[in-house]
Amino acid sequence: MAGTEDITVLLTNSVLELNHLEKVMAYLRESTRKPVTITDYKGMIYTGNGKRDKEAEYFTNHYLSLPDWDQNQRPFYHELTRTLYYRVGSGNQDGFIIVEEVDPPDYAVCQKPLEQAALAVKTYLTRVAAVEAIEDMYFHNFITDILLRNINIKDLMKHSHPLLNLDLDSLYYVTVMEPGISLNNREMQTLHSYTKEWLVDNSLDIFCTIWDNHYLVLICPTHYDKRTLEVEYGWDRHLTNIKRHYADIRDKFNYPVAIGIGNKYTISQLHRSYREALFALHLSKLTSRKNGIRHISDLGLFTLICNNDLTDLKQFCNRYLGSILTFDAANNRDLLETLRCFFDADLDNKTTADRLHLHINSFRYRLKKIEELSGLDLQKMEDRTNLFAALKVYELLLSTGFIK
Repeated sequence: MAGTEDITVLLTNSVLELNHLEKVMAYLRESTRKPVTITDYKGMIYTGNGKRDKEAEYFTNHYLSLPDWDQNQRPFYHELTRTLYYRVGSGNQDGFIIVEEVDPPDYAVCQKPLEQAALAVKTYLTRVAAVEAIEDMYFHNFITDILLRNINIKDLMKHSHPLLNLDLDSLYYVTVMEPGISLNNREMQTLHSYTKEWLVDNSLDIFCTIWDNHYLVLICPTHYDKRTLEVEYGWDRHLTNIKRHYADIRDKFNYPVAIGIGNKYTISQLHRSYREALFALHLSKLTSRKNGIRHISDLGLFTLICNNDLTDLKQFCNRYLGSILTFDAANNRDLLETLRCFFDADLDNKTTADRLHLHINSFRYRLKKIEELSGLDLQKMEDRTNLFAALKVYELLLSTGFIK
């Protein structure tokens, strides 16, 4: 029988020559006599031919939930599930050899084969991670060029069209997704990977990238009527897919997400759809709808307001709030917070005073100061509406990073 070093070399060479895990998996299953699974650091499952395991019914969408444990502990035995986790690699090249149906007496039998196969598994997953990193960087840079940079779109498409199959004259829209809880880098990568896999499984030709380590940004093509080949300007089919994805994420990861959707544009104007999607997402949170799906057209009055250029929106905020912001900054006061709380309390004086822990007379003094600085009368509906709209637009521009 070959020694440990010989087996390690043979398994590693098989990966280098064949670019799959077939021999590694065969060796592990024969040596341990147990069910064996190999995953990457995100929990994505690989089998002997290097593809996701699409036959294992207990794996939802080809992902396995990995338990939390001390990452320096290798291997880790999960007594409740009788599962042995052996970690290979580090960082984004992490992988796991997972052996099921392991009882304590089997531990020693499994240890040696895992050590022998570790280098081969690490080699394979490192290759996969390198390819995925290049693809992700390419898509991310491309989406950045389209959404943020002032570039020649035609020149960009000339180089990118063969790879991305995009059309200058077709319509696309942007969807921005934000997890309802704070995710670390590994969890965000898992959500991104899961979403890409979900899109492929559902035959959706959509580009997806992580944005600012906080959002998922998706560029989505427009549907066409199969009979007439005319563009479908409605949103029914799009919303059906988005709602299914929303529900699957909630079921898979057990946390909610907020989704904002922009209007349809050609590639050269797609930055407008991105801004609209961001606005739809953040305005939902600012108006107490923290999670769910919102299209830019669902925002009522703000749909009309947000169609203006950023310069106009900033001028609008400055016109109604500029003097209040200047006063707060110069005097270390919080009149803007008072105004925000007043609107959140549906203009009820006593409720607002209680929330701010103020005497009612002190609160009324603040309202009078706000009226004095802004030149508005809070008893008039028009003035109230303008102040409310300016406040929400100001908060929106702050939360989306368009003003500091």
